[in-house]
Amino acid sequence: MATHTVLMYHAIPDDARAEAGVDPHYSVLRSQFAAHLQLIAECGARAASVRAMLDNPTGSRLVGVTFDDGHRSNHTAAAMLRDAGGSADFFVNPSTVGTGHFCSWAQLREMAGWGMSIQSHGQNHRFLNDLRPDEVEMELARSKEIIEQELGRAVTLFAPPGGRQSPDLEAVARRLGYERICSSRVGLWGDGAGGPLEVPRLAVLMQTGLPQLRRWVTQAPLEMVWQRGRYNALRQAKRLLGNGAYVRLRGALLRDAAR
Repeated sequence: MATHTVLMYHAIPDDARAEAGVDPHYSVLRSQFAAHLQLIAECGARAASVRAMLDNPTGSRLVGVTFDDGHRSNHTAAAMLRDAGGSADFFVNPSTVGTGHFCSWAQLREMAGWGMSIQSHGQNHRFLNDLRPDEVEMELARSKEIIEQELGRAVTLFAPPGGRQSPDLEAVARRLGYERICSSRVGLWGDGAGGPLEVPRLAVLMQTGLPQLRRWVTQAPLEMVWQRGRYNALRQAKRLLGNGAYVRLRGALLRDAAR
């Protein structure tokens, strides 16, 4: 298959420091997201969900767009995508839907009606490599069941929270009826790396500028080499420190950078 760029977003607030439930590092301002959609169009491509790309593998040039966590600002992102003639996959945790700063089931139903793909991020936002095998299976099975009941649409994609995968994730996902795992591994979908179910993604951050995003969309070779190197260094740090220590260290570094 041809290689595809698949982007990973989280929240798109108007003000990353004023809106509840937003991690400024992983957020993209609404105005930035609008510019991203325009850039994708300028590159002769269209924003599309991974689900749409699987359903129409020989269609026009597409750039995959995904959102993790289900922040309430994702409803606005879906409307922007609809207006631009595009779509995206929104990975949600049923345990948080309709609570606090997360999208409600009514909003997710509306988004699905606009052509958006609502998929699983696990029942709870738990790192899978911290869980027992039976807990991993519960996260995937229960979330799939609830989303399908609430929306009346098949759930076939899974995105592991924090990008943390358990050793048997692909086998469990396949057994439960998932077709693809949208990971946090840096790369292009179809480049031959990763497992057969894996869809690598590029995380779009507040600091991701338009020139860099253009290099991702156009799949500039040197940019991909740099991003893979950075990802491998961070993955090694996570392995050495463990999830808890890594999260605490990352939080401290980001707080210092914001001062």
